Amino acid sequence: MIPEREQIGSVDLATWRVVPADGNPDKDEHGAWAIAGGDSDEYDLYLEVREADRPREVARFVLEAVTRHARGLRLRGALADVAHVRDRQPADDERAPSNPSLPDVTKLAHLVDAVGGLAHEVSRVVPRDERGAHQDRLYGQLAQVAATTVAWMEAVLSERTPDPDAGTNGA
Repeated sequence: MIPEREQIGSVDLATWRVVPADGNPDKDEHGAWAIAGGDSDEYDLYLEVREADRPREVARFVLEAVTRHARGLRLRGALADVAHVRDRQPADDERAPSNPSLPDVTKLAHLVDAVGGLAHEVSRVVPRDERGAHQDRLYGQLAQVAATTVAWMEAVLSERTPDPDAGTNGA
């Protein structure tokens, strides 16, 4: 059976692993191997690799590629959310962290304020039925901290490079 895209997306990637296929109890390197996912003994996801010279290596390769792709998608999504929050920060406010002439201690105060909001959200006791809303608020606070940090980074770059598109890639 070939799993549907929705099935694959619903199984926590952290639970995916390479296992000997059902027909390979001796864990023969050239026998069938599978990518399995799920928390229980019965897999929620099971993709068998049989028709390959080295099925175990193929299964590992696929698992690593899917993991790398998923991490990339999450990273791009998170960075897009940070950019969205950053775009909403006032560009013409001379007290904004992106203002290169603002003293670093003031920029730090902005960042500490954002971290304080995050700390407040993390310290809350959250009833089970409110966890989704809590995760949304927590994510928003994290995006705020990241956007404030990015604004400060922009100020540093504006002092170091005349090209606004140039990063340092040294970090």
